[in-house]
Amino acid sequence: MTTSIPSRLGTIVALNGYRYQITAEDVLWLGRSVQVEGGNYLATAWTYAQRQVLFRRTRSLASLVLGHSQPVNPAWRRDGEKCRPGGPYHGRDECSDVRLGRRDEAARRPWSELREEVRDIILRWALGQTTNPVPRATDFADPAVSEGFLERNPGSVVVLREGNWYIAERTSSTRDSTGWPAGFVQILSPTGAAVVAGAGILVPTLIAAGAVWYFTRGRRGGLSAVPGPKVRKRRGR
Repeated sequence: MTTSIPSRLGTIVALNGYRYQITAEDVLWLGRSVQVEGGNYLATAWTYAQRQVLFRRTRSLASLVLGHSQPVNPAWRRDGEKCRPGGPYHGRDECSDVRLGRRDEAARRPWSELREEVRDIILRWALGQTTNPVPRATDFADPAVSEGFLERNPGSVVVLREGNWYIAERTSSTRDSTGWPAGFVQILSPTGAAVVAGAGILVPTLIAAGAVWYFTRGRRGGLSAVPGPKVRKRRGR
């Protein structure tokens, strides 16, 4: 198993025309996050890819992970706005010394020191070599946080329960992944192919399918460019 991140990585693409080139920084922060987040590593990686598409983000995937994943989020570090003296959670369990120590370690762990299983899964994902286990999922959290989110957003649905719950969101007309067709989000390998249910599909196929989606549904209130998601409180880790 390689202890370095390849220079050539895959590209996140979607049937609405969105494209994002995955970088080594994205892979590093995603690996650091999923090792501590737990749940299904591959499901977490695909959920972040789909969240990137949902918000049509122009900023990096790494910044999305840093803003969403509490174990690596700077706001939840000992000098961050949540936990520093005077912060709203200072002195509480969410900012205990044990949790802060784990976050410090998670945020500075080099790629070579991540578990081999984590490195293998995240690299294969970033190279477009995996099948999506959670199509349409654009958010995840532990069961208690997820239950509260589902109560507030009854149109949203659980795609997978495996440690964390992976959720397809429907919170507004422009923030809705529940109706995405199968294969709406793919990761093209550096050679330009994507894995769908074990079969490769080429870029022209994705472009043609994207045109069909756009004219049959996407143009009528499809996803619009919106700012990155606000970080919501998640249970401490």
